[in-house]
Amino acid sequence: MTTQTNMVPFGEWLPDLPEYNNPGALLARNVIPQMDSYRGLNSLASFTNALTGVCLGVFWAQDDSNAVYDFAGDATKLYRLSAGDTWADATRTVGGAYSATNWEFTKFGDRIIAANKADDLQYFDLGVSSNFAALPGSPPKAKTIATVRDFIMVGDLDPLGGNFIQWSGYNSSELWTPSIKTQSDFQELFGRGGRVQRIIPGSYGIIFTEHSIFTAEYVGPPVIFQINEVERKRGTPAPNSTAWTGGKVFYFGWDGFYVFDGQRSQPISHNKVSNWFARNCPADVFGDIRTAVDRINRLVMWAFKTSSSEPINNRLLIYNWAVDRWSYAEVNTQIIDEFVSPGLSLDDLDTLFADIDSESIPVDTDAYKGGTINLQAFNSSNQAATFSGTPLAATIDTKEISGPDQKRLITNSVRPLIEASGNSTVTVQVGKRNRLQDNVTYTVPKALNGINGEASIRENSRYQRYRVNVTNGFLHGDGVKANGRLSGGRR
Repeated sequence: MTTQTNMVPFGEWLPDLPEYNNPGALLARNVIPQMDSYRGLNSLASFTNALTGVCLGVFWAQDDSNAVYDFAGDATKLYRLSAGDTWADATRTVGGAYSATNWEFTKFGDRIIAANKADDLQYFDLGVSSNFAALPGSPPKAKTIATVRDFIMVGDLDPLGGNFIQWSGYNSSELWTPSIKTQSDFQELFGRGGRVQRIIPGSYGIIFTEHSIFTAEYVGPPVIFQINEVERKRGTPAPNSTAWTGGKVFYFGWDGFYVFDGQRSQPISHNKVSNWFARNCPADVFGDIRTAVDRINRLVMWAFKTSSSEPINNRLLIYNWAVDRWSYAEVNTQIIDEFVSPGLSLDDLDTLFADIDSESIPVDTDAYKGGTINLQAFNSSNQAATFSGTPLAATIDTKEISGPDQKRLITNSVRPLIEASGNSTVTVQVGKRNRLQDNVTYTVPKALNGINGEASIRENSRYQRYRVNVTNGFLHGDGVKANGRLSGGRR
């Protein structure tokens, strides 16, 4: 029988659909989804010293002079990034160590305010403070905090309760006594929404509870904020699964992932990765989920644990909202979030170089100006890191195919359609089975020849899929071209 070339694209990763007749890739590990392909993902490369403990929150901000500040917190301390690579202790000097299990931050003018529910709200004035201190005005202890218009809004309060929110006085972070004059007040969120999980900042507040989503719109005295329950039986079991950019709020709901536009939620993972995530992330670790938006690459990443026995998150679920496609990665992270480089002064450069005048890099280069947006994660050593390390070993499986009327296939060779540098190493495996109820077995990885980039493989089975492994990175992975024919033997 005549040998034919069969183009098998990787396609969209759709692990929730059946393996046979799945229109997309069956595996997309350690890769980033693109329009019609995948590209490689790098490992973490640390760039700072270590925090004392596991990182529980990070935040960046700019002051009125555009100087960038980066902050982080662990269970007992708050830190400020110094000289671009050193976490300096910025813990309060009165009150001792903190008792945090999570940190949230917000910016109000040139003031940073941090909340952890166990301790008093903490503030740091940019360009003035050296250490955090208790916020004046007797605000409540709170789990979640955000700047909404000209107010500080907090939720899940001590002592009021988990379903309460409270806001400061108009244009003040230090007025917390309820008053029509100052416009400070509090509100209980009635219904079955449960505890306040997260408040999203902006010109109006978006309040995620366990089972509802509310909006808080400023209307002025005497009501101050009009609270509307815009979606019932939504909400989130994972407070830190929320991340936002522009008018989009991405979050993990009870049955999958959603994007909220201010009025309603749209599912983005149903019939794609919702069931896969449920199989890989047990409910008892939902509270450990962390999320970040990569604005530059139009990605959202959710870090999660595959078991409660894992010390930190060991997986990343990656969503490209521009093309509505998914992938995942095996990376250990404590926390992920957006990072902006703080820039370096001449004094900072003097500590980095023995003699800055003799360095080949000019001191006025953009590399030292700061302001570069990046995605950072804290690794298992409590260090901040970016995804700029060595490329992760990537694996992509095509869909499963068979001959007409499910006839057996004989594959003679496979050519991966991988655009990569000369340092990359590509191998191919064939996954095969003869009955749909059989387990798939894979051949040993075969290297490509130096003539036409094919791997010589002779396999005969009723159902086949093709696995491509890439080390040392790649730019695009589109699919494979499999050369073969129908088997002339028994069906």
